[in-house]
Amino acid sequence: MSRLLDLELKARRAWIAECLAEAVPGDLPEVAPVILRALPPPLDQGKSDDDFGDFIFAPLGDWVAEVGIEHPELALDVIEEITQRFSMEFYIRPFLNLWPEETLRRLAVWARDDNYHVRRLVSEGTRPKLPWAKAVSIEPDKVLPLLDILHADNTRYVTRSVSNHLNDIAKTDSNLVMDRLEKWAGDRRQDQTELAWMTRHALRVLIKQGNARALGVMGFDPQAQVDVVLHLEDAC
Repeated sequence: MSRLLDLELKARRAWIAECLAEAVPGDLPEVAPVILRALPPPLDQGKSDDDFGDFIFAPLGDWVAEVGIEHPELALDVIEEITQRFSMEFYIRPFLNLWPEETLRRLAVWARDDNYHVRRLVSEGTRPKLPWAKAVSIEPDKVLPLLDILHADNTRYVTRSVSNHLNDIAKTDSNLVMDRLEKWAGDRRQDQTELAWMTRHALRVLIKQGNARALGVMGFDPQAQVDVVLHLEDAC
C-alpha cells in the first residue's frame, strides 16, 4: 500500500495486480475460481448509461491478462464476469491480438448478451483508437458485422460506444463509416432520433474538418451558395 501514493493510475493498477498475483500464485485455471468468488454482485441493470463501475476492480483485468493469455477461453469467461462490475475494454485487447478468431467468436455471442455491459465491451474493446489502450491489429471490417448488431441497441451506453468506434474509424477511412451509417438508416432497425444522434456523434471529427460527404449525410448542402455581407463600423 505504501507504494500507491507514488504511482499514477495505470501504474497503480499494475502494481495491485502484481501484488494479487504474488498473494495468489498460479496460472488462470488456479486463479480464476478465486477471482470469481471475490466479485460483488453485478452492476445495476436498471441504469442505462455512464455506469463504468468501480475502479478498484480494474486490477483484476490486468491480472487476468497477465496469467490468462495462454488460456483464452477461460480468460474470456472471467472477463465477461468482471466487465459486469467494471468495464474491461483494456483487457480484451491482448486476446484480440494473440487470439483474434477465438476472441471474435466470443464477441459475436456477447453482442447479443442480455447484459448491456457485456454488449458494450464488444464495441469499446475493439475500438481502433481507444484512449490509453494498447493498439489492436484487427482490421475494422472484421468488427463492422458486430457493430451492425449493436447499432440497434436500446441502451445509450452501448450506442455511444458504437458512435465513438465509428469516429475512430473515420480518422482513417471516412467513406467506410458513412457507408455504414447510410446502410443503418436504410435498415431502420434503430429509432431514427437515436440514430440521428449517433450519426452526429460518429461524424463529429469529419464535420469539424468540413468533409463534404459528412456534411451531406447530416443534411447540409456542401455546394450551397452563400452570400457574405460585412458591415464595418467606425470604432471612433
